[in-house]
Amino acid sequence: MLVVSGEFGANEPVNALGNAVASSGARVIVFNSPGGNVGSAIRLGRMIRAAGLDTLQVRQLQCASACSLAFLGGVHRIAEPGSIGIHRPFLKPADGMSNEEADARVQLGTAAVLAYVVEMGVDPKLMELASSYGKHDIRYLSASEMADLRVTNAETSQSPADTSQMSARPNPAPVPSPVPDATQQPESVAVAFVKDLIEHHGDNDDFALAQAQASYAPTVDYYGKLTNLSSIIQDKRNYYQRWPERGYSVRNDSIMVNCVDDRCIVSGVYDWVVRSPSIHKQEKGVANFSYTISIGPYLKIIAETGSVQR
Repeated sequence: MLVVSGEFGANEPVNALGNAVASSGARVIVFNSPGGNVGSAIRLGRMIRAAGLDTLQVRQLQCASACSLAFLGGVHRIAEPGSIGIHRPFLKPADGMSNEEADARVQLGTAAVLAYVVEMGVDPKLMELASSYGKHDIRYLSASEMADLRVTNAETSQSPADTSQMSARPNPAPVPSPVPDATQQPESVAVAFVKDLIEHHGDNDDFALAQAQASYAPTVDYYGKLTNLSSIIQDKRNYYQRWPERGYSVRNDSIMVNCVDDRCIVSGVYDWVVRSPSIHKQEKGVANFSYTISIGPYLKIIAETGSVQR
C-alpha cells in the first residue's frame, strides 16, 4: 500500500509515484490530500488506472476536492463513509478577467471533469451532486451514495489492503480546495508542461503511456503528419518496449517559448540515453524538440516535431 500525501500542484510531476510504485511493489493507493489542481488529479487518476492499481480511502486520512477525482482512477475502489469529499469547481479570476469570463472557463473545465468521470465508469450524477456545494462547503459522501454513484465498486471485505496497520488520527476538518493560479503566465505553464512530459518519458511504461494519453490532443500534427492519439500511443509503446530503460534531461538554457492567443510553441534541446538489457545495447545523444501546446483549462499537445543531433 502506498500513501499519496499533499496538495496536487499544477503540472504535478508523476515520476515520483511511478518510481515509488515500482520500487515498493504497491498495488493499492491511499490518499491524504485536501485536493489541489484538477488537471493534475485527473492525470494521476488516469495513470493509476493504466497501471492497474486499486484505491482505498479511510476516514483517518482525508481525500477531498480534486483528490476525489484521483481516487476514481482505481480499478477497484473502496472507501469508508465520509472519507471522500466533493464540491463544484472554482476558479479565481485573474486581474482583468471578468466574472463572466471566469464562469465560462469553469464551464469548460467542468465539461472536461465530467468526461473523465464517465471515462472512469462513474455515474455522471456525481458532478450534479458536487455542483450543489461551494468551495467552502465540502460534501462528504455516505456509503450508499458512493455505491449508487459507482464512486466505490467493491465491498470493504474485498479490500486488498490491511487498514488496521494505518495509524489513527482525528477526522480532518473539511479543507477548501486550493484555488488554481489564474495569474500564472502561459509561457511558464507551457514550459513546465513540456519539461515534465519529456523528462518523465523515462517512467515505468504504464505511467509514461498514461501521461502521454492525457497530454496529447485527439489529433496531432505528429512529425509532419496528422496522426490520431491511438497511433501516437502505439508509437510510444513500441519505443518503450524496444528501450525499457530511458533517461532524459532538458537543457534549461536551450528552452525557447512563444505564446500567441491560446497557443504556445516550446522548443529546445535535451540529452537522452536509452538501454535494452536483453540485447546488451545502449544509445545516447542530444535531440531537438518542438511542441505546440493548446492553452486552456487542460493543456494539450497539438503538434510535435524534433530531430536527433547526434
